[in-house]
Amino acid sequence: MKRWVYTAAGVAVVLVAGLLVWRPWASAGEPCGGAISPTTELPAGTALDEVASPEELAVLSATAVPFGEPRVAVPEPLAARLTLGGVVVQQSPGGVVGGVDARTGERRWAVRQQGTGYGAVRVGGRLALAQQEAGEPLTVADVGVDNGEVRACVVVEDAPPAGSGTAVAVAEHTVALLRRAEDASWLSLVDPADRRAERTVEADLPASVVHGQAAGDVLVFDAAGTGPTGAWELVTDQRDTVTPADRRVYAFDTTHGEPLWDYAHDNHVSQVVGTFPEVVVVRATRLDGAVLRNHLIALDAHSGEQRWATALPDSPAKYYEQATLLADVVITSESHPTRGAFAVLVGRDLYSGQELWRIENRVTALDRAALIGGFAAVPGRPGHGLELIDLRGGGSTTAFDGVTVLGVTADGTSIGLDVALDSGRVLATYDRVHVS
Repeated sequence: MKRWVYTAAGVAVVLVAGLLVWRPWASAGEPCGGAISPTTELPAGTALDEVASPEELAVLSATAVPFGEPRVAVPEPLAARLTLGGVVVQQSPGGVVGGVDARTGERRWAVRQQGTGYGAVRVGGRLALAQQEAGEPLTVADVGVDNGEVRACVVVEDAPPAGSGTAVAVAEHTVALLRRAEDASWLSLVDPADRRAERTVEADLPASVVHGQAAGDVLVFDAAGTGPTGAWELVTDQRDTVTPADRRVYAFDTTHGEPLWDYAHDNHVSQVVGTFPEVVVVRATRLDGAVLRNHLIALDAHSGEQRWATALPDSPAKYYEQATLLADVVITSESHPTRGAFAVLVGRDLYSGQELWRIENRVTALDRAALIGGFAAVPGRPGHGLELIDLRGGGSTTAFDGVTVLGVTADGTSIGLDVALDSGRVLATYDRVHVS
């Protein structure tokens, strides 16, 4: 029997440093008072031995640097990510958001976004929760990661209702909201800490372009997302619905919300695989008969001009190779003419495109990797744990061989492994060990 650990939800209003801090379930008379409300729907953590078999527990307990002592397991994690100070933040498609202590499994807080939820993104040391109830204005709440306290809230009066949207954190203080209703899109820029809605503008974007990232103070949007599935569907276009506009990347500034540039490599599908201040990395792919033609391009974030580009090996049409950016190293999986798809893993310098290393590929999900110190922690092949790859040298070691790792998340104090166990999917948490 799994043990669920719950914590009581406080309702007190406290005064901190002269600033009124109120709980997410403040009265309806408060700004954004009805936008988010408390819930007990988010499960807490449980002991790892409650969910893992003896064989699985032996593998998960055999740790080495940077993994410290194993802590707890969070059952059926919901887009779980470690954000700050050892708090696992989760978010369900239904708008439930909350935090669980990675060391104790205690549920710190949990709320439900009312109406349409547009996401929860980390902005500095806080979370910004954006939502809109029917007939009400758009609201963005500034919520503490550790305790769920709402420190500030912004009401965006001029934002039309929208049935879907996505939130992107920009430069540690601004939240950009791309929201869509029927054939129209709006871009809202909000500074929740300063309780300020900067502006809302109409954005001329195809309906398919819904994925956003920030490159410093520039926003970029595409239709592919960071994973392989959406990109492969655009490239193969099996329904014959993809237009040239769907294949492009679109950039906006965060001062006025105005478009800066748009980009596509010839008639390829352009997928943003990572961003860094001043740089946007794009993987471009085109279907040519039974073969995919692939390129990797680095663009200047402000101008959209090409900094460097390299042709990647062709791959079979039924396989979509992957790429990601961790720190200043671009990692790609590549096909081999005799060994087939996903045979090689290559690291390239972000600024020059120069190849740093080339190794045998033993990973499966570059888009669910994490940066831990100077290493890329990447899910290995099913049943073969996790690969720790030296970002600069390419040396790779296998950890937790014997379990299937689906994803990795980390902050300065903790590491979380999303693993598939016999009992189901769990996020196993560990202390993080730093090496001098």
